Amino acid sequence: MLVHRLSQLSRADLPMAGGKGANLGELLRLGLAVPPGFVVSAGAYAEQARAWGLAERLAAHLEARRWDDAASAAAELFEGGAMLPGLEGAVRDAYRELGAPPVAVRSSATAEDLADASFAGQHETYLDVVGEDALLAALRRCWASLWSPRALAYRAARGVDHLGVHIAVVVQRMVPAEFAGVLFTVDPVAQRADRMLLEVAPGLGEAVVSGHTTGDVYRLRRAPFGGAAANGAGKPNGAAANGAGKPNGAAANGAGEPNGAAANGADDLAIEDRDRREAGRPAPSDDLVIELGRLGLRLEAHFGCPQDVEFAIAGGSLHLLQSRPITTLGTAEIEPLPPPPQLNRLQRRMLEANDNDRFPVAPKPLDQWAFRMTLPALVRMVRFLGLDVDEDEERAWVDQLWRPIFIPPRVRPTLRLLRLPRKVAASLRYDAMAWWEGDGLKRLLEACAPVDLRALDDAALLRRADRIAETLTAVLGERFERSASQLAAVALRVPVTLAVGSKRAATVMSDLVSGVHTRTSDVNLALFHLARRAASAGPEVAGAIREGRPEALRASEAGRAMLAEVEAFLEEHGHRESAGLYLSAPTWRQDPAPLWGLLRGLLDAAEPPSEEAGLARYQAALEEVTRALRFVPGLADAFRRTVERLRSAIAFRERTHFDLVRSYSALQAIVAEIARRLVERGHLPSSDDVFYLTEAEVRAWLTGTAPPLDEVKRLVQRRRATYGVVNARWQRTAFEMGGGGAPGDELRGVGASSGVVRGKARIVRDAGEFERLKAGEILVCRYTNPAWTPLFTLAAGVVTDTGGAVSHAAIVAREYGIPAVLGAAGATERITDGQEILVDGTEGRVTLLRQAGRLGDADERGRG
Repeated sequence: MLVHRLSQLSRADLPMAGGKGANLGELLRLGLAVPPGFVVSAGAYAEQARAWGLAERLAAHLEARRWDDAASAAAELFEGGAMLPGLEGAVRDAYRELGAPPVAVRSSATAEDLADASFAGQHETYLDVVGEDALLAALRRCWASLWSPRALAYRAARGVDHLGVHIAVVVQRMVPAEFAGVLFTVDPVAQRADRMLLEVAPGLGEAVVSGHTTGDVYRLRRAPFGGAAANGAGKPNGAAANGAGKPNGAAANGAGEPNGAAANGADDLAIEDRDRREAGRPAPSDDLVIELGRLGLRLEAHFGCPQDVEFAIAGGSLHLLQSRPITTLGTAEIEPLPPPPQLNRLQRRMLEANDNDRFPVAPKPLDQWAFRMTLPALVRMVRFLGLDVDEDEERAWVDQLWRPIFIPPRVRPTLRLLRLPRKVAASLRYDAMAWWEGDGLKRLLEACAPVDLRALDDAALLRRADRIAETLTAVLGERFERSASQLAAVALRVPVTLAVGSKRAATVMSDLVSGVHTRTSDVNLALFHLARRAASAGPEVAGAIREGRPEALRASEAGRAMLAEVEAFLEEHGHRESAGLYLSAPTWRQDPAPLWGLLRGLLDAAEPPSEEAGLARYQAALEEVTRALRFVPGLADAFRRTVERLRSAIAFRERTHFDLVRSYSALQAIVAEIARRLVERGHLPSSDDVFYLTEAEVRAWLTGTAPPLDEVKRLVQRRRATYGVVNARWQRTAFEMGGGGAPGDELRGVGASSGVVRGKARIVRDAGEFERLKAGEILVCRYTNPAWTPLFTLAAGVVTDTGGAVSHAAIVAREYGIPAVLGAAGATERITDGQEILVDGTEGRVTLLRQAGRLGDADERGRG
């Protein structure tokens, strides 16, 4: 059969229905509430793929690991190929039998939702699909998602045979959810087997799963998974074989049976704590939460391992949308972590400044390699300013593996601090940009000059890394010293306050540095023009970009010309970082997905980014202050000269940052080559595992003897588990240090770019969501860095959880003249996606107005 009702399926049907379809059938056999639907079988896909000659078309690309080419060839077939008449008829008949309602169309690959690899997010989901033709189009897209570059790379990294994987597609009636979310039957963040983690929000569950909405978080106390007597007691997946996977060692024929008794341990469930993300927002009753926990225990007992359960609540009843094993757990212990730091006043103030655009997430172990280049340069700057750092504390700071948050070591003032005003004055007179273009940049480019890394032996590869590191440390230290002129802003605050009063001083200071032309704005303008050329290149080009299918551009001459233009852009700007200055954060060159997202958003941008508004604000502020100072002979002219030099210092900072990132890109290439060699020699399971090693381990394993592979796997597993805990703490600390904002319908932050705007908020949580922002909307995000600033071409305003008046976001917002409030702690939690808000960049205030309507649309994508 080509199509099967869900009620006909069970776990035994995995090869035919895929992981999701088989699990849903199993849930129905347990007598649980699952929305009705059907599965277009993996056999139907295989029959259609054979008719199209898919394997023959892709064989050469797969052999050569050319994922983009394979994806492009597959896309041509799935979009343009004629569907087998019998298959098309069977799908139409099944949909009519279901009543032709709005449906969710979900991919269900035969290798997904397994105990060791969930394939979460690799294949597509489409919601609220209405009509037979729309259903068939969604079916084709789900099939095609099996061959996306992302899914191909995921399978390759896990040794899954591409042509051995087929895909079924689940079609289910949409549930009119009042609440929805995800339940983890053990806590995968804290690695707690004695606690459940639940996230629930009003509306569709896909919004929680995909990160478009942050739900309320509940933690439920439970009996430890596996029971105290089991081997690996208290550890996820650590249960003994006898009664394996059953809470408290329950036998297989107990709680998991259809309509059987509640799972053992159900009476021990209790709500331990809850994080309500939005005051006054509806929430399910505590009884429903406990009922959901009991249901999770039952599923865990039946499937034999901790479960990741997606659910919806409608009419006070629970509906199960998916249950799969939690694959991010293991028997690994968490590595010892340092206690929370005891901060002095200066350290706390620096954290409260919340300028996290460079360090939005916790670093991984190998990221410390890059930290050992930059941190000594920071210490050099601190000492240049007249402060001192204890050498032992400096050494511990530089060598620390797991950091609770990015904070400097304790500093002590010295008598040298009295020379700081003279140093700032000298720095203002110095032409820092001339030094950079004549010396600093030259040394950096020489150290990072392209070479064939594969032609280097191991020792030569490490020597190249060391040369880059030494050059960067030296150049960065000199650059920091030449950036002392930015401290002139402190001195300028005095005459500005005298001229306009203390209440308006901060706004006028912000306007005085508005409209500064930066290297970042050059990149944004080039990207805008690239998007304009794509929009005018014809529907096949604009359509492929708009639909997120850049691989399809290879199919036409115009598309290939656009790919060549994108390649030229990447040649010039591909070293730009996407998620912080980390070796583990890919650049645009390494992962161009954020770049394609920006192009997709900019297709509809009518006007290029302009500095005119920012320049006008600067001219007005300068005129106001100098007019008030004209009564003191020479003061107005001196003020004007100092402002110009301060603006030059800001341009210097942004230009040098753009160029310094090249060294990170060069080091990332070396790390990728090291990872390739370690994998090739059997020392590392997969290339992305390299970021969980230390620099010392990488050097030793590359040039000497590595531990046995099984030992390496355990080490990487332990470090991955530890990183999950460390990153959660990092995010929580950064958020808490930002303060709680204002109560009620108002948020307070730093007024980083003056002006007032009212409009629709668009939550963008990471670079993978760039395309969500539409022209005229207000960008709301956790943080930004230079790679985000092309979005400012579209945005009417900017609001961030973290950041300050000197961050990259602030500088570019002032340049483009759009209001910005940065460091508004909790903005992404309290503002609803699509909600109308008022952003006052002058006062640093965000007012929450009308609530957004229902989330989601017919083409919203979620976790596959």
